[in-house]
Amino acid sequence: MIKNFEELINAAQQIKNRKVVVVFPNNEETLSAIVQSCEKKLADFILIGDRDIISKKISGGKIPAEVEIIHQPIIADALKTSIDLIKSNKADVVLKGGVDTSTLMKALLAEDGGIRTGRLLSDVFIFEYPKRIENKLIMITDGGLTLAPDLKEKIELVNNSVEVAHALGNANPKVAMLSASEFVNPNLQSTVDAAIISKMNERGQIKGCLVDGPLALDNAISSDAAGEKKIGSQVAGNAEILVFPNIESANIFAKGTTYFAGYRLAHVIIGGRMPILIPSRADKSDAKMLSIALGKIMCEYYARR
Repeated sequence: MIKNFEELINAAQQIKNRKVVVVFPNNEETLSAIVQSCEKKLADFILIGDRDIISKKISGGKIPAEVEIIHQPIIADALKTSIDLIKSNKADVVLKGGVDTSTLMKALLAEDGGIRTGRLLSDVFIFEYPKRIENKLIMITDGGLTLAPDLKEKIELVNNSVEVAHALGNANPKVAMLSASEFVNPNLQSTVDAAIISKMNERGQIKGCLVDGPLALDNAISSDAAGEKKIGSQVAGNAEILVFPNIESANIFAKGTTYFAGYRLAHVIIGGRMPILIPSRADKSDAKMLSIALGKIMCEYYARR
């Protein structure tokens, strides 16, 4: 099982012959992540955008041998070329460059985009929690796409995040359905949904994981807090996947792990035909490089499955 980001990088290095298509790369952090990934032999790249800007901003001005550039200086043309590569199976992972997320996702999710599978697409964010002795990787969902998930969508969020855990070798991840309290309150829908999903897991309707909820954040990640409140479950205090009730809480918490705690991060969109990487323009090159490694592992998982 992959338990930290160094192991994630090592695992990605063992996977060969995977190409990442980068849509309109024009910022230094993205290009730096690509150079770092080439140095670590993580992937080959097809950069679709303005060749002059790429050449000027790429580290040292030297294009790595693993990088191919397709000159498309207009965003609309770069998107079309990217879609064509995806549909012709010439790319394995999609990475957002300087194009905004809504424009990229609209193009990818169009009927002729070649990405749709009928599943819910959701973002799985991973940070490395140094206080954990064993598995240091904790997942958060969904802070990127699903605005206010209903019960059906929350089940899909669980399944998508569990799929990422399985790709990382965690065969039975512990999933916490989060709310503001560990008690079921009919006036707080997130607690009701959490209880239903936990029972569905208990009865085998949701497989490949252990689910408990509702749980407050402290009960989910702190064994001391769980013990103080006498919550007896395998998940409480040991959660590896945190399912938040809405996009606001997930997004704010995920960014808090970066800006307050300084934890490393990676994230990937799951549910399409291939992994999609939509790092924030504010993300540093390390986060983008780790996301590339994660996307490559997900691509290999899909191929083997």
